[in-house]
Order: sequence, then C-alpha cells, then structure tokens
Amino acid sequence: MKTNQEIPSNKEGQEDSKTGEHQLSAMNLLWIGLGGIIGGGFFLASGLPISYAGPGVIFAYLLGGLITTQIAGALTSLTVNHPVSGSFKVYAEEILGPFIGFYVGWTFWIAAVLSIGSETIAMSIFSKLWFPNTPVWLLTIIYSAIVIALNAFGLKNFGKIETFMSFIKVSALVLFIIIGIAAMLGVFTATHPIGVKTLLDNGGFFPKGFKGFLQSMLIVIFSYAGIGVVALASSEAKDPRQDIPKAMFRLLIILVLLYVVSILTVLCLTPWNQISTDQSPFISALESINIPFAASIMNAVILVSSFSVMTGSYFSAIMMLVSLGTSHQAPAFVSKKSKNGVYYGSLIITAIGLVAIIITSYILPSKIYDYLISASAYFSFFSLGIILLCFILWLKTVANKEIYKSPLAFGAPWSTVITLVILLILIIFSLSVTDQRMGFYFALVISGVISIVYLSIFRKFNDKT
Repeated sequence: MKTNQEIPSNKEGQEDSKTGEHQLSAMNLLWIGLGGIIGGGFFLASGLPISYAGPGVIFAYLLGGLITTQIAGALTSLTVNHPVSGSFKVYAEEILGPFIGFYVGWTFWIAAVLSIGSETIAMSIFSKLWFPNTPVWLLTIIYSAIVIALNAFGLKNFGKIETFMSFIKVSALVLFIIIGIAAMLGVFTATHPIGVKTLLDNGGFFPKGFKGFLQSMLIVIFSYAGIGVVALASSEAKDPRQDIPKAMFRLLIILVLLYVVSILTVLCLTPWNQISTDQSPFISALESINIPFAASIMNAVILVSSFSVMTGSYFSAIMMLVSLGTSHQAPAFVSKKSKNGVYYGSLIITAIGLVAIIITSYILPSKIYDYLISASAYFSFFSLGIILLCFILWLKTVANKEIYKSPLAFGAPWSTVITLVILLILIIFSLSVTDQRMGFYFALVISGVISIVYLSIFRKFNDKT
C-alpha cells in the first residue's frame, strides 16, 4: 500500500485542473449529479424496498442519506484537494497502488456501460405504450444513438442538456408531492381512505421487522450510488474549491428531501401491501386518487429520467476512460481531447461497449442478463468502500497540515470507519438473497478477468515506470 504517498495539496490540484477548457459551474455539477442519480429505477423499482420494509423504508432512505453524506464528505475532501480527471480511480491508484486503481477504473466503466444498456432497453419497453408496433430493437438503437450524440456535443452543451432533463424529473417529483398533499386535503376523490391512517394501519412502521429493513437498505443505498458523478466531472469545473462543495451539499439535501417526501407521499396515498413491484408505485398512487392519464404522465417522466441517467452515466464512463488512458491503463487515444472539449476516443470505445451489451441482452437468457446487471451493483458498493478507505488513509498522511476537509465528513475518521463497516455488513447480508448472490458470483468472474488482464499486460508497464 502506498499509504505514505501524499495526494497533492489543494493549490497543486487546482493548478493541475487549469489545463484545458473548464466549463462546468456548481449549478451544472448539481444538475449532472441529479441526472446521474435519480433515474427510471427510482420511479419503477422503489416498489421493491417498500415491499421489503413497508413504511419503514422512509427511515431506510434517511439512513441511506446519512451514509451517503459520509461518502460525499470523503469524496469532496479528496476532490477539492486534488481535482483530477478520474477522481476516485486516481486516489485509489495513488494511495492503494496501481492494481486497485486499474480495477476500480475498469469495473466502474463496465458498471456504467451495463447501466446505460439496461436503461436503454427499459426505455424501449416503456415506449411500447405509445409505439406498440415499433420493434424494441429499433427503439433501442434510436435511444442509444441520441445519447451518444448528446455526449458528442461537448461539455458546455452536455451541461445544459443534463440540466434541462434533471429539472423535468425533479419538477415531476415536486408536482407529485403537491398533488398528494392536495389529495390528503380533499381536493381529489380517492378510492380509499388516505393519509396517516393509510400509512400506519397495515402493521405500523416496521411490519416486516429489522430483516425487512435491512433488505430494503441494499436497494436504497444503491439509489444514492451515483454520487460519484459529481467528482468525476470535477476536473472540468470552473472553480473546484468553490463549485464542488456547493454542488455536493445541495445535491445531498435535494436527494434526501425528494426521496423521503415522495415515498412518504406514496405511502400516504396507497397501502404499502397493495403496491405491486410490477408497476411504478407513483402510478399506483396517482391512480388511487383518480388522476387522469396517470400512466402516460408517469411513463413520460420515467423516460426522461432514464434518458437523463443514461446521459450522465455515459459522461461518467467517458471521464473514467480518460483517466485510465492518462495512467497508461487503456489505449492512449481515449484521453485525447478535441478542440470542442470532446474525448472522441473514449466516446467511441464506450459506444462499442454499449452495442456489445445490447447485443448480449438479446443473446443471453433474461435471467443470466439480470445477474450480469446486478453484478454492477456490487462494483458500485466496492467503489464506495474504496472512496472511504482512501479518505481514511489520506487523513493520516495530511495530519496537522492545512487542507480542505468537507463538513459533510463530520466525525471523521471514526464516522468514516463506521460507514465502511456498515457497507461491508450490507454486502454480506445481501448474499442471503438468491438473485443478489448470483450477481455477486458474476462480479467475481468479471473481477477475475480484469485481474488476469492486469497481470498479463499492464503490470509489466507499471513495473517499468
């Protein structure tokens, strides 16, 4: 371990970040973060943690927000002191060694491409509501082409587009909350009693006990896992020391409020044990208060959300490839930047990866493909753990030195250690669920392949340098 290797100070990091064209403001970073985190998965899959924990899922989202605060604090502290392309991949390499940096970079890229592919296919299926006669494969090609084109427009345009899409889905959640409150005040006619009675009359807050609460935590924390997209965009920030902390703090506040209040609204409108995991709980809630065209309205929001996540994930994948190329852990051309600020090499390689994933989805049995997708969740958890570990070790190297330490990392390093232990416990607990265990096995296989590639190709280069 290179625990004695100090990451450059903030001044040095800022000088490094001033090379090239930097166009992202704190507001851009905020909306990119929201775009990369709140996706169709939240609007659709939030029914699953509700089915595990009942109303207790509200506390799961609060606890998930607290855990994410520690991760965000660690990441913000590292990023402000050393804003570089690749963010936590670079920190892992400098603190834990080249193999960990290589592993984190490539598993992150693979997870991002898997996420983009799954969102693209899901969007194509949702679109059948409006285009029933259009083949799913054709819609998949169209959506993939649009996402690639958006990322080819350059950073300035990317920030504007992601801001627009993020604004739509945040507005949709706020509007949903307002409609829910209006319904509870009697503005809309419901098919059953709504409000606190609906929330608590089906077993209280924890109808399935602590086990159900823990099962929901796995999915809840994963819904916050995209927090790293802000750090990955940090090297393109106008003023990293000012913009990154502002963006991260605002992002956390908005995320926790939107998640908690919107899920609370759902549970006040619809009994938790009547929410189907086959339909968005938000659609179920709107239908219960007789909102016309609820399915079409939420379908449009889900499509925008998925598109926004796809665009943000594609951007993150590109930035990670750039970092890998800079470290000589990927072909050099992926880190070449054009005059309009586009890394065309990384853009093309990620496009090839996306096409491969889409083809795989049609070739492999659906269950096998689902396991492959779930493997990406374990890669995300691993990346979060690496961020916390790097922060703990970094704090030792900069003791008694003047550095920026994010207030979000309150109680560090002990709070960071506790957060790391909690993540480890949740990963171990997840292995008791069959589908999640199979995803873990697939993650091990992919990890093995990455390790073999490193040992056979890239280790020799790192030994020479």
